Amino acid sequence: MNAPTFCNVEPYAAIIGSGRTAFGEQWYKDPEKLMMEAGIKAVESVDFGLGRSDIQACYFGSFLYQTTNKLALVSGYMARELGVNIPMNTTEAACASGGSAFYNACIAIKSGIYNVVLVGGFEKMTDRSGKIIDDLMFASDPYEFNAGFTFPSLYATMMAKYIAEYSHGDQRCIKALAQIASKNHHHAVNNENAQFRRKINEIDVLKSPLIADPIRLLHCSPISDGAAAVILTKPELAKKYTDTPIYVIGSQQVTDDISLYTRESITGIKATKLAVDKALNMTGISIKNLQIAEVHDCFTIEEAMFLEDSGFYEKGKAWEGIYESYESFKGLKHIPYVKDGKELIVNSGGGLKADGHPVGATGVRQIHECFNQLRGEAGMHQVDRDLNLALCHNIGGTGGIATVHILARDIHE
Repeated sequence: MNAPTFCNVEPYAAIIGSGRTAFGEQWYKDPEKLMMEAGIKAVESVDFGLGRSDIQACYFGSFLYQTTNKLALVSGYMARELGVNIPMNTTEAACASGGSAFYNACIAIKSGIYNVVLVGGFEKMTDRSGKIIDDLMFASDPYEFNAGFTFPSLYATMMAKYIAEYSHGDQRCIKALAQIASKNHHHAVNNENAQFRRKINEIDVLKSPLIADPIRLLHCSPISDGAAAVILTKPELAKKYTDTPIYVIGSQQVTDDISLYTRESITGIKATKLAVDKALNMTGISIKNLQIAEVHDCFTIEEAMFLEDSGFYEKGKAWEGIYESYESFKGLKHIPYVKDGKELIVNSGGGLKADGHPVGATGVRQIHECFNQLRGEAGMHQVDRDLNLALCHNIGGTGGIATVHILARDIHE
């Protein structure tokens, strides 16, 4: 399949390098060391070289840095590790902390203030495995926390409502939501940095322990340690650093009510819909033009909702599309979603579900994944087709914030 070309867009920024750590249990590495490891890999990946002194500012994303590590002032730790005295900003937006840091960095580059910036996302969670469920509830409404909700139970409420409203309990819908987990594990098998590189099937998901009805253990993303980083520059400077920059042609961040009980609907994410619509409008492309997407699948229902909020499937129909796409798949490597002959590969390296979910790192890891996929440098899990357009979708909480970025390999053709 030939990649669609794209013309006459003024990009926000260009990505010239990226790096990441493995995700999973990293008990013997401090969070700042994880961030350094990813940052060094990003700097060293720049084809024509990049000096530490070329980096004029840093934008970091982390949610639980203070809580999980009893440390604050991230900038001071990073200045010590990097040996520089440049501006550093840390963004907290729950699970969208990395995406939000990247959004702020794009604005900084677009404004002309800086020529080169580093964007990093990191989290160290497994040290607090016994208390992390409570810690994560910082990103919820206190009324929901005090009523006994956890994030699995909040998403279980959304999933139960979706199943009842759009499938009336059809067993194919329940199976489709399990197939999302199976699909993402299938994609992670060849991703050398993924937390879970083993295949599961939908029966494994539906037989796994019940967490919050109807969510089972294998519907959930894990807690993880890890970091990711990318290097941004002005589009007009990109070819100074590499012959194959990846351009940021759409960048949006949208907010919505933090609580479920004040939402217009809990069978979709309003912030996602608004952010996707704005990002697509600023690029002039359709969701059907995209070939790959990194989607926030903290729980499998969220990936199904994205497919509807983005317009790839009609409202209430994603589960049917997922089921039919999965059941009809006869290939080996990546399982695409199919609609009217168009294919969209979602979470090519395993997504949050199987690649892992170190909260602050996730949004930057998504950018890293698409950067490598668009350059054809994703290794054993490289998508087997010519790629030009990708979308990254990162949300915080149950949708209190969403960021969407659209990346392109070729512009002005």
